[in-house]
Amino acid sequence: MSHHYQRVLIIGSPGAGKSTLATKLAQRWQLPLIRLDQLFWQDDKTTITISQLQEKLIPILAEKSWLIDGNYDSLLAQRLQRADLVIYLKVSRLTAIYRVIKRYLTFRGKKAPGANPDVLDLEFLTYIWHFPAKQGKNVASILAESQDNFRLLEARNSRQVLQKLALENMK
Repeated sequence: MSHHYQRVLIIGSPGAGKSTLATKLAQRWQLPLIRLDQLFWQDDKTTITISQLQEKLIPILAEKSWLIDGNYDSLLAQRLQRADLVIYLKVSRLTAIYRVIKRYLTFRGKKAPGANPDVLDLEFLTYIWHFPAKQGKNVASILAESQDNFRLLEARNSRQVLQKLALENMK
């Protein structure tokens, strides 16, 4: 699969499949992979501030190419200014919760691929459950307000993304 995208964002709720898709596309397209969770989480309990994360993003966004995996809607507008492809994974709430529980059980005591903390609690599951109504609406608003200098690809799963990108490359 050839491509012409140099600055790619993958966004969506926890459990949407962002990290899995990001790994595949970064390898396939030879793009540096930046995981926002790796920048934000110092360990399973400690994070930096959003301001500190924003400072870390400035030099990354200035680079010629990257693939950034992570939502952090408070910093989305900043990333959209430089992106040329935004992939928005919109899985069902039940699918997202199932995947988060499965990831927790699979990687318990180890580091998950997306560098998510080794924590599973009711607060996190509630966040995922309400993501479409709360964060999803905010993300939609930010996307609508942004300049259209990027291609937006919305999909229900990674397979759908890969199919759409393959079709795009055939044109």
